[in-house]
Amino acid sequence: MPQDSGLGVFVALIGNSLIGASFSIMKVAHDRNPPGGNYLLIPMWWAGTLLMILGELGNLVAYSLAKPSLISPLGAVSVVVNVPVAYLVLGEKMSLRNISGCFLCILGGYGIVGVVAGNTTERAEVTVVEFEDMVYRPSFLVFLAVSIFESVDLIWSQRQTSLTYIMVCSLLGGVTVLSIKAATSFLILTIQGVNQFAYVLPFVLMPVLFVTLILQVHYLNKAIAEFGTAEVVPTYYVLFTSCAVVGSAILYGDLQDSSKEHVMIFLLSFFATSAGVYLVANKAGDEKEKKKIGARRGRERLEEDDTQALL
Repeated sequence: MPQDSGLGVFVALIGNSLIGASFSIMKVAHDRNPPGGNYLLIPMWWAGTLLMILGELGNLVAYSLAKPSLISPLGAVSVVVNVPVAYLVLGEKMSLRNISGCFLCILGGYGIVGVVAGNTTERAEVTVVEFEDMVYRPSFLVFLAVSIFESVDLIWSQRQTSLTYIMVCSLLGGVTVLSIKAATSFLILTIQGVNQFAYVLPFVLMPVLFVTLILQVHYLNKAIAEFGTAEVVPTYYVLFTSCAVVGSAILYGDLQDSSKEHVMIFLLSFFATSAGVYLVANKAGDEKEKKKIGARRGRERLEEDDTQALL
């Protein structure tokens, strides 16, 4: 693995550890927030947000050092860190099923990183002219159109489900990752004496990056506030990683040097990660369904008591 990529992996590991811890801390703030209250007034929420910002800044540095398809799968670290932190901070159960799911997430992420880092060539910093040529490829225009229009459709639908919130975060996250990689390339080249800010594109890219980041944070907060971290975090990891890796493969050609065998390993690794997500998230769903059933039975008992009292 090249030295810059190795440093990028190290920074990403630290950043994603902070992000994993931030999910549970922010969930504590949402749990303490009374109905109709403003979670922005809770110090615990700001502590979690600060950790998330620091973690994302670490990922920003990591993306400048290595390929998006190498850094994105390392989000599995946030899944692994979140499980014990949620157990300690939120009291969420840490079962053998959760541990097995985390193991599969790590195994799948390791396979993805192994394929990308060990079997693809490192790309030099991209200039504005080169980036424009890549952006206008039909395959990437289709990817960009699907990401944007589907995000707008989900936001417009106002469906209040965990998958809706997470899909918006993931689709926009794929665009954000590609924008970060391009923006850092432009900045590095400018520092090296090749000015990239004489073109219009960098100034168009910055607002796109800002808007997608804001929307990601907003909908991720909504998902954490309304659903358990054990359900949100792993699902977000798989969908976000998929969008980022697919987008990077289309735009930057990260997998074009890989053989069929390595592509197969890549796909199997992704399926392993998805299986890990199912083990963790489905358990959360089972517990949530049990709570709903218990609440419904409680209401039915109250209605029966009221009926008997009237008789």
